[in-house]
Amino acid sequence: MKKLFLLLLSGIISVASLAQTKTVVYGNLGVDNVNISVLDTQHGTVSNAQGHYSLMLSDQNKRINLHYSCIGYQDTVVGITPKQLEKDSLNISFRMRKQAYALNEVNILAERPHFEGDRNIIMDFEVYDGIICMLQGNGNKYRMLLADVDLRVFDTIPLSKRIKPVRLLKDCMGNCQLMASDSVYQIDLEDKKKPFLATERNRYNAVMGDCLFLTDQHLYLRKTIMGGFSAMFYRIDVATKQKQPLFVDDGSDEFKAFIDEMKFDAANRPKHGPSHEDWERFSRIAWFRDSSAHLALVRKRLVYFDHENNQIRQYDLNLNELKSCPIDYPQKSNWKPQILQDPAKNKFYTFIGPWLHEIDINTGEITPKARVNVDIYSKVALWNRHLYILRRQHTSSGKLRSYVERVDF
Repeated sequence: MKKLFLLLLSGIISVASLAQTKTVVYGNLGVDNVNISVLDTQHGTVSNAQGHYSLMLSDQNKRINLHYSCIGYQDTVVGITPKQLEKDSLNISFRMRKQAYALNEVNILAERPHFEGDRNIIMDFEVYDGIICMLQGNGNKYRMLLADVDLRVFDTIPLSKRIKPVRLLKDCMGNCQLMASDSVYQIDLEDKKKPFLATERNRYNAVMGDCLFLTDQHLYLRKTIMGGFSAMFYRIDVATKQKQPLFVDDGSDEFKAFIDEMKFDAANRPKHGPSHEDWERFSRIAWFRDSSAHLALVRKRLVYFDHENNQIRQYDLNLNELKSCPIDYPQKSNWKPQILQDPAKNKFYTFIGPWLHEIDINTGEITPKARVNVDIYSKVALWNRHLYILRRQHTSSGKLRSYVERVDF
């Protein structure tokens, strides 16, 4: 009887344990027809006419992200930890935030603020300390537009006819630079009489091209090698001019594999197939790496994204390691090898598939923040929890259309 009782008790405990593997998430969102789904799955539900919803979750072993979306409202992602999933039920209630719309110069596309150049193409843009600087032109005449964070233009700087602009840059000290066909121009946004100071382009690239940031004692630089498959980080002492190696992101194995692929293509290409240049261009895109390691400065700390070893490492300015944590991107096959820094908030982000994710540099935790379609070659910039994107597309008539779009998260 004692043995039977123990077996019965064990069975009850097992059944109770199984019963606790499911958690009901419920709440009120104040809006009907809100789609609630488990991110990266087909599992979800919809809020009713009173804004109430409930959803059964069963996976306790890992963090779950719930995605809340509704037309006319901002997308929201809420993370649920394994510890929270140990409960039988969990109340997640909040009010969906309405999508904000800017007026005046800002037009609306896909329910997001954007600025479009009409007949004048937006060639490039950069964010300089909260000022959105856009390079605009039509092939004969160019100008710089200065806008606030809501993309409302408040000033215009005309360009001389002798300047043939290519793109905008931001140097290691956060200054605005205009790259032209033969020169690089330092732009003084406050000097309206002489806003441009020219430097020969090759000299600028040699002196400033690899610079990342400057501290009181050192200039930090990054140099890519092997066509962008590897990178070396080093710093130069401002006083002594001595060079000190820091980190190496070794992509030599991938580079060798890329070369082998090119040789195979050359040996097996059909006579009437794509040209060698076409194959090389395709192979470079297919093997795209452009060294994913990233070095940044945050409050007198160096933050190094060591993707080769899946680590985020933090150092003081004397190179003493302060802490490190593992980083492992979910769905790494969809990860775009790019780290973005929001200088206004000192936060870091990356793209995984169509989602912008925030990276916690202290824990390595990855949290989705906004769904946005950005290809790997799109120009993007962050400022104060706003993502700015340069979009280009052709209309049905073949006309090129370009605009800067803002995504809030």
